[in-house]
Amino acid sequence: IGMVYTAGAMALRYISGEYKLLPAGKFIPELASNLRPSFGSSGTASVLNPSSFIMIAMLSTAYVAHFNAPIFFKELKNNTMKRFNIVVGISFALSVAIYIAVTALGFLTFGANSNGLILNNYSNSDILMSFSRIAVATSLIFS
Repeated sequence: IGMVYTAGAMALRYISGEYKLLPAGKFIPELASNLRPSFGSSGTASVLNPSSFIMIAMLSTAYVAHFNAPIFFKELKNNTMKRFNIVVGISFALSVAIYIAVTALGFLTFGANSNGLILNNYSNSDILMSFSRIAVATSLIFS
Protein backbone atom coordinates (compact mmCIF):
# COMPACT_ATOMS: atom_id res chain seq x y z
CA ILE A 1 0.00 0.00 0.00
CA GLY A 2 2.89 2.35 0.84
CA MET A 3 4.47 1.95 -2.59
CA VAL A 4 1.15 2.30 -4.43
CA TYR A 5 0.49 5.54 -2.52
CA THR A 6 4.02 6.74 -3.32
CA ALA A 7 3.63 5.99 -7.03
CA GLY A 8 0.35 7.92 -7.02
CA ALA A 9 1.89 10.85 -5.15
CA MET A 10 4.82 10.92 -7.57
CA ALA A 11 2.40 10.94 -10.51
CA LEU A 12 0.48 13.86 -8.99
CA ARG A 13 3.69 15.84 -8.45
CA TYR A 14 4.91 15.11 -11.98
CA ILE A 15 1.59 16.11 -13.55
CA SER A 16 1.20 19.23 -11.39
CA GLY A 17 4.64 20.53 -12.39
CA GLU A 18 5.52 21.59 -8.86
CA TYR A 19 9.09 20.36 -9.44
CA LYS A 20 9.61 21.90 -12.90
CA LEU A 21 12.63 24.14 -13.38
CA LEU A 22 11.08 26.58 -15.86
CA PRO A 23 8.97 28.22 -14.73
CA ALA A 24 10.20 27.36 -11.26
CA GLY A 25 7.80 25.00 -9.55
CA LYS A 26 6.55 25.58 -6.04
CA PHE A 27 9.20 23.41 -4.34
CA ILE A 28 12.26 24.14 -6.53
CA PRO A 29 13.68 26.99 -4.38
CA GLU A 30 13.80 24.65 -1.36
CA LEU A 31 15.89 21.94 -3.07
CA ALA A 32 19.66 21.67 -2.96
CA SER A 33 21.21 22.11 -6.41
CA ASN A 34 22.18 18.42 -6.60
CA LEU A 35 18.52 17.41 -6.03
CA ARG A 36 16.95 19.77 -8.59
CA PRO A 37 15.79 18.42 -11.93
CA SER A 38 18.57 18.09 -14.51
CA PHE A 39 17.90 17.13 -18.11
CA GLY A 40 20.19 16.91 -21.10
CA SER A 41 23.36 17.48 -19.09
CA SER A 42 24.92 14.02 -19.20
CA GLY A 43 23.62 12.30 -22.32
CA THR A 44 24.25 8.58 -22.53
CA ALA A 45 26.92 8.87 -19.84
CA SER A 46 24.13 9.04 -17.28
CA VAL A 47 22.78 5.68 -18.42
CA LEU A 48 25.97 3.86 -19.37
CA ASN A 49 27.90 4.32 -16.15
CA PRO A 50 28.80 1.95 -13.30
CA SER A 51 25.98 3.32 -11.13
CA SER A 52 23.48 1.73 -13.51
CA PHE A 53 24.62 -1.67 -12.28
CA ILE A 54 23.30 -0.79 -8.82
CA MET A 55 19.80 -0.73 -10.27
CA ILE A 56 20.34 -4.07 -11.98
CA ALA A 57 21.53 -5.58 -8.70
CA MET A 58 18.48 -4.16 -6.90
CA LEU A 59 16.14 -5.61 -9.52
CA SER A 60 17.74 -9.03 -9.22
CA THR A 61 17.01 -9.14 -5.48
CA ALA A 62 13.69 -7.30 -5.59
CA TYR A 63 11.72 -10.44 -6.33
CA VAL A 64 13.42 -12.85 -3.93
CA ALA A 65 10.51 -14.52 -2.19
CA HIS A 66 10.95 -18.07 -3.45
CA PHE A 67 11.55 -19.45 0.04
CA ASN A 68 8.01 -18.37 0.97
CA ALA A 69 6.40 -19.98 -2.07
CA PRO A 70 5.46 -23.26 -0.31
CA ILE A 71 3.84 -21.29 2.53
CA PHE A 72 1.88 -19.14 0.07
CA PHE A 73 0.76 -22.25 -1.83
CA LYS A 74 -0.33 -23.99 1.36
CA GLU A 75 -2.36 -20.94 2.51
CA LEU A 76 -4.07 -20.45 -0.86
CA LYS A 77 -7.75 -21.39 -0.77
CA ASN A 78 -8.45 -24.28 -3.18
CA ASN A 79 -4.71 -24.53 -3.77
CA THR A 80 -3.98 -25.90 -7.20
CA MET A 81 -0.90 -25.16 -9.27
CA LYS A 82 -3.05 -23.36 -11.84
CA ARG A 83 -4.52 -21.00 -9.22
CA PHE A 84 -1.10 -20.51 -7.61
CA ASN A 85 0.47 -19.62 -10.98
CA ILE A 86 -2.29 -17.08 -11.60
CA VAL A 87 -1.73 -15.45 -8.20
CA VAL A 88 2.04 -15.38 -8.71
CA GLY A 89 1.69 -13.99 -12.24
CA ILE A 90 -0.64 -11.20 -11.15
CA SER A 91 1.56 -10.38 -8.16
CA PHE A 92 4.71 -10.14 -10.26
CA ALA A 93 2.92 -8.07 -12.91
CA LEU A 94 1.74 -5.60 -10.26
CA SER A 95 5.21 -5.43 -8.73
CA VAL A 96 6.80 -4.78 -12.11
CA ALA A 97 4.20 -2.09 -12.88
CA ILE A 98 4.92 -0.29 -9.60
CA TYR A 99 8.71 -0.52 -10.15
CA ILE A 100 8.35 0.88 -13.67
CA ALA A 101 6.00 3.66 -12.54
CA VAL A 102 8.24 4.81 -9.68
CA THR A 103 11.38 4.61 -11.83
CA ALA A 104 9.83 6.46 -14.77
CA LEU A 105 8.13 9.13 -12.67
CA GLY A 106 11.29 9.74 -10.65
CA PHE A 107 13.40 10.14 -13.77
CA LEU A 108 10.80 12.22 -15.62
CA THR A 109 10.63 14.57 -12.63
CA PHE A 110 14.32 14.87 -11.69
CA GLY A 111 16.33 13.53 -14.63
CA ALA A 112 20.06 12.98 -14.10
CA ASN A 113 19.83 14.27 -10.52
CA SER A 114 17.49 11.45 -9.46
CA ASN A 115 18.73 10.25 -6.08
CA GLY A 116 19.09 6.53 -5.38
CA LEU A 117 16.31 6.96 -2.82
CA ILE A 118 14.02 9.09 -4.96
CA LEU A 119 12.03 10.40 -1.99
CA ASN A 120 15.16 12.37 -1.00
CA ASN A 121 14.68 14.52 -4.11
CA TYR A 122 11.35 15.83 -2.88
CA SER A 123 11.15 18.85 -0.59
CA ASN A 124 10.81 18.25 3.14
CA SER A 125 7.95 20.76 3.16
CA ASP A 126 6.01 18.77 0.56
CA ILE A 127 3.30 17.23 2.76
CA LEU A 128 2.15 14.74 0.11
CA MET A 129 5.67 13.33 -0.24
CA SER A 130 6.24 13.41 3.52
CA PHE A 131 3.30 11.03 3.83
CA SER A 132 5.01 8.89 1.17
CA ARG A 133 8.11 8.70 3.34
CA ILE A 134 5.96 7.61 6.29
CA ALA A 135 4.05 5.08 4.14
CA VAL A 136 7.24 3.52 2.77
CA ALA A 137 8.88 3.40 6.22
CA THR A 138 5.76 1.77 7.68
CA SER A 139 5.68 -0.74 4.83
CA LEU A 140 9.35 -1.62 5.37
CA ILE A 141 8.94 -1.99 9.12
CA PHE A 142 5.84 -4.19 9.01
CA SER A 143 6.57 -6.38 6.00
